[in-house]
Amino acid sequence: MVVNLNAIVGRTRHLRRLSFVGFLLGVLLPWGPGVRGQVEMPVERDSLQLNRLSVTGYPYIFYTPETEFALGGAIILSMRLDDDPKVKASNAILSGYYSVKGSYDIFLNPEFYLDEDRYYIGVSLDYYRFVDKFWGIGNATPDTGSVGYIRKIVWANLEFDVRVIGDLKIGLNYDLNITHIEDKQSNPFLLSGSVTGADGGVSSGIGGVLFMDTRNSPFYPTKGGYYKLSLLESAPWTGSDFNFKRWNLDLRHYFALAPPLVLAAQFYMSAIIGDPPFYMLPALGGDNIMRGYYEGRYRDMAYLAVQGELRVRLGRRWGLVGWVGLGDVAGNLNSLKLTSAKPSYGIGIRFALDPDQILNMRADFARGRDTKGVYFNAKEAF
Repeated sequence: MVVNLNAIVGRTRHLRRLSFVGFLLGVLLPWGPGVRGQVEMPVERDSLQLNRLSVTGYPYIFYTPETEFALGGAIILSMRLDDDPKVKASNAILSGYYSVKGSYDIFLNPEFYLDEDRYYIGVSLDYYRFVDKFWGIGNATPDTGSVGYIRKIVWANLEFDVRVIGDLKIGLNYDLNITHIEDKQSNPFLLSGSVTGADGGVSSGIGGVLFMDTRNSPFYPTKGGYYKLSLLESAPWTGSDFNFKRWNLDLRHYFALAPPLVLAAQFYMSAIIGDPPFYMLPALGGDNIMRGYYEGRYRDMAYLAVQGELRVRLGRRWGLVGWVGLGDVAGNLNSLKLTSAKPSYGIGIRFALDPDQILNMRADFARGRDTKGVYFNAKEAF
């Protein structure tokens, strides 16, 4: 059975094994309340093979400070459309969860690899309700208690890519985001209507993608790189309530040092021109870039971050990492200053769920400026 594990792990997030519950709680509890982390554990998994079609399903439970306890499940269908075993298997993922706080998510993601991987078609459909936080816009917003709000989102994304030269691919992308602010709670920015998108709205955009992936592994690369530039225009002529242009640049490279050391480096930049809704502004923080900061703790029109991570394997299953990073947001790229950049640094423990592909479970202990966080995920941060 061949399943696109990269897509599965990227969406279901934080796959866990029950045997690690004690370990996870043991390292999480000493960090105290308010620390951001998530534990997700598939409790059972069943597979079915029907000729070329493989069907896998499992339930899972997880916990985050945002959702608290939640119960969900996923079904993954995989089928190889090409006889060449080197071509990726096409797949579709259907997943969903419901939390004790009333948050929920239903997600469908079919992906098709055609003509010996020359063409790629990806579709993402998502409907979710999420309890979120918004501190305002800027790189020095105060941390107050009135930052919560609830939104419902319908999101759809369609991407078509074609390989042109070697590993270089170009593509077209359509992105639709329909957001309804269900409850503004006591958030002063939303109650006053002082930010664009305070009542939600429709963002509909068309753009292009240019990328190259030369990594020797999608899970634990030791050489090669991942380079992607994406552009998106959202305007009335595309059916949008908002008028803005957004571009993202994501550059990653991996260096095999003296075995078993690997150095991973990443440069990330995102910028918007126009008048986007506040919830689509570049957001600093999260479990991949600028770990230690709540995702969206700082938002603005431009965002730049760099990070380097040293990784070492300790035998077949265990490993350690340490990283440092810098990042910040600003009103535009010219206003980004090194002197005001925020630090991110920490250490992490790795355990290989699949030692052959080196698909790791990670426990990261991160610190930033006046903040810290604990993260439990499957797959490396970048």
